[in-house]
Amino acid sequence: MIKKLVLGLMVLGFVGTVSAADVFTGTWKLNVAKSTFTAGMEVKALSVVIVEKGADLAISAAGTDGAGKATSVKYTLPVKGGAVSYTEGAPASGATAMTKRVDASTIDSTSSLNGKEVGSTHATVSPDGKTLTRVVKGMDANGKAFTNTEVYDRQ
Repeated sequence: MIKKLVLGLMVLGFVGTVSAADVFTGTWKLNVAKSTFTAGMEVKALSVVIVEKGADLAISAAGTDGAGKATSVKYTLPVKGGAVSYTEGAPASGATAMTKRVDASTIDSTSSLNGKEVGSTHATVSPDGKTLTRVVKGMDANGKAFTNTEVYDRQ
């Protein structure tokens, strides 16, 4: 359950309030060689697709965790705010995320589980739009803090 929560936290940080020409929409692939992970929180592969679906964004992510287990999550995020609606791989019952658009290329988010803050994400797209860097902070299954720096390449 904690691994699903962590994957959910990682993916939730990708989006916030966005528009049609938003720099975050598209397909992103994790560049493992440029990323750093806290021991036990590794990801071997992750691809994320963000598309518009009416007034919402549809997000799907699929990959492999550090133990080689396949992971996936799909959800819809209301662009104007509101609850995330999972269609596959919900991270945990009671998980929520609040996002804040800092500027056109930066989104910060805070993730909570049953009302208690459990993580945060700071996501920034490079000026050329080719690289997405995300700093994900949270707590692992043992209650120890972790920080992952993920670097994604636009596909």
